[in-house]
Formats: sequence, structure tokens, C-alpha cells
Amino acid sequence: MLSLRKREERPAAHKTLYLLKGILLFSILSLLLTNYTILNNLDFVYGSSGYTVITTTDAATNAPHNPKSVTAYWWPSAEDGGGLIGKIHAIQNPDDCASSTTKFLVWQSMKNNEKDTRGLTAWGHAGSTHLLHALSDGDQLEVSGSRILIADDQLWPMAKGCTHGPETRECYFEPLTKCKLSDVDPPTSSSSGGNSVVLNKNSDEYDRTVRTVYTSPNDIWFRITKRKYSWTGLPGTETDHSSIDITAAALAYYFRPREWLQKEIDGRIRASIPADLDPMRTVGVPIRRSDKCHGHTLKGSAAGELDCPPLEKYLDGVRSFLDFDPLIQNVIVTSEDSKACDEFLGMVGRELPGLRVVRNVGDVQQGTGSGSKLEAYVENSANANVVASALTSMHLHLRARYFVITSKSTWTSTIPG
Repeated sequence: MLSLRKREERPAAHKTLYLLKGILLFSILSLLLTNYTILNNLDFVYGSSGYTVITTTDAATNAPHNPKSVTAYWWPSAEDGGGLIGKIHAIQNPDDCASSTTKFLVWQSMKNNEKDTRGLTAWGHAGSTHLLHALSDGDQLEVSGSRILIADDQLWPMAKGCTHGPETRECYFEPLTKCKLSDVDPPTSSSSGGNSVVLNKNSDEYDRTVRTVYTSPNDIWFRITKRKYSWTGLPGTETDHSSIDITAAALAYYFRPREWLQKEIDGRIRASIPADLDPMRTVGVPIRRSDKCHGHTLKGSAAGELDCPPLEKYLDGVRSFLDFDPLIQNVIVTSEDSKACDEFLGMVGRELPGLRVVRNVGDVQQGTGSGSKLEAYVENSANANVVASALTSMHLHLRARYFVITSKSTWTSTIPG
């Protein structure tokens, strides 16, 4: 049975859905109250449209786009955009990285990192949470101030074969800091003293006066920060500020794309989104299947996490929104699973022929959400193409108001809001 709830009434088990919402929307738009319905591992979500309006020029025709076109996208600037993202950028880029008073949290890769199966949004969640740990120094900012989060230079599985930079996250995204690994202290054991310590578990306590702290290479999880606003200098307590905004800012800072990736995503968006699309009359259906489902046989992917609902349930979700809002005109459909996507599109064409379908033009549909072997699932598809394609799908859904999503996926739960 369907039941509608306002965001304030959401069950505790679904808090992550809303904490992850703002991944690329922070500093882009205001969040509206969200209503959603849960049915058999599906969430039916009503949220704000995730786009912003700018005027751009079409390279092919040299004609200006409609100023209200949703095929245009504005990328927030960390350097001069101000707000929380600007504050993060200022702390992450100190005047003197080599100073003895500049402290670090070094994000170490896991052992056997080449086989790390985490996908894009799982990495983003880990990175943004480590960032809040560094900024607050594990909820003890008053001891000696913030730390700078810096990642090691080990291979990032999704960056194998990178032609745009190193085979790390910096193949796709801007560096977390201008500081270099040569500025940090080499790792030492906790019992040997010195200016560094390597955590056994990322939730472990440590001496806050130590200059360099290394995350554990054996612990895939992260320390949860309770005083998320402590480093901002803003008055009041945590309850006086939005936990969504601070999480969104950390995620947005982590996911700042390099210039080549911005251009790639922008081009794909313009090829996919009709210029007259009205986000307020659009449903997003990001279908997450393949390795997310129990019993899959994909080698090298993460184990399945849920009994994937039949595609008919997705269609029921779209119908529910059409009953609620007869003005809906468009449905955005994406999936890493090409078979499921094509099957669902056939169902929409037969049973809801009045809806205009929007797809990710040129979507790789690599058949997995795992990040360790992206290139192995689709012939002649480089990792960079898969990453750009996936991020384009995310951006397409930011142009929707309503969403039908699986409830146990950091990918789909990052989109609605």
C-alpha cells in the first residue's frame, strides 16, 4: 500500500537519501520539501528540479540558446563562489603547505586497490565524509584547528588508462588541495611517536597534535563527523544549520570536474535534453540493476544488495505520479543495464504513449555500477567514456521533478531531492 510522507516524517532508515541529495545541486538551487512513497525497494520521490538557467551559444549554429534552456548548466566555482564551497577551498589550499602548523589527513587507498569495486557515488560519499573529518579534525577542532584532506597517488580503478592526467581521481576531478604528498610526514606506527600516525580503524581516536594522520588501508568505512559546522566559524549549534547543505557542499567540492570532463558532459546534455523540456513536468527513472541485484553473475563486480523489483513496479511508480499530476509530459530513463532499459522503454511506449521519452544519447551502459573493471564489460569502451556517460545520466535526472528509484543504491539515492 502506498503512503505519502513529507520529508520531516521520513523513516530513519531513509535519512541517507536526503543527506546525499545535494551532490551537484549545492549553490545551484534551493531545495523544496520532498514527498515520497516506498514500495518493494522502490522510492517514489517528489522533489525540486535540478537545473539552473544560463544563456549559452550553440557551437554548430552560433545562435544563442533560449535563456531558459535546460540544456545549459552552470558549474559552481570553489575559488570565487563563496559560501560553504568557498570556505572549504580556502582551508584546503593554505598559504604554506610545508609549514609545521599545517596538518593533514591522508586518504589512503585500500590494499589491493585495483580490485576496489566502489562506484562513483560510493567514492564521493567516502571522500566527502573524510573531508568533513579533516575540516573538524574528528570533532576536536578546538585542539589545533582543521586538517587538509589529501589523497594518496595510488591507482584509482576507474582511471586506468587515463589520457587526461594521472591514473587517480584527478584524471576526472580537480585536486582536493594544492598541497603535495611531499608536504606530509611519512607514516609511522602509533607506538613509535613522531609527527604521524596510521589509524587501525578510521573511527579510532588519535593524538590531535600529530601533524599527519593516515586513514586505514584496511578499513573501507570512515569517521562520522557530528559537529559538521564547527570549522565554518558560523554562530550557533549544529541544530541551527542544515545538515543537507554541509553534506552537499562537501560532495560538490569532491565532484568538481576537470575542464575536459565539464565540456564532455555539457555536450552530451545538449545532445540528450530537448530545449523545451519543462523539469516541473518530468519524471526521472534511473534504473539500477545488473550487479546491484542478488544472484547476478558479473565477475569482478560487487555482490548484489537487493532483490531488484520488476520493471512493472517502475511503471507503476510513473503511473502514480501521472495520477497525482496529469500535467507530466516527459520521462527521463537511464540505466547501466541496456537490456532492462530497452525493456522498460518498450513498456512505456506501449502503455504510456503520451509521454515523451528522454534518454542519455550515446550512453555506454557498461552493465555494472562497480568501478574496478569498467573497461571489461563493454567492448572498446574506455573508462573515461564510462565515467562521462554515468555523470551525464546523473545530470539528466537533475532536470526532473519526480523520481522512481531503488532504495538501496548510493547512485539512485543521490539524484532526487
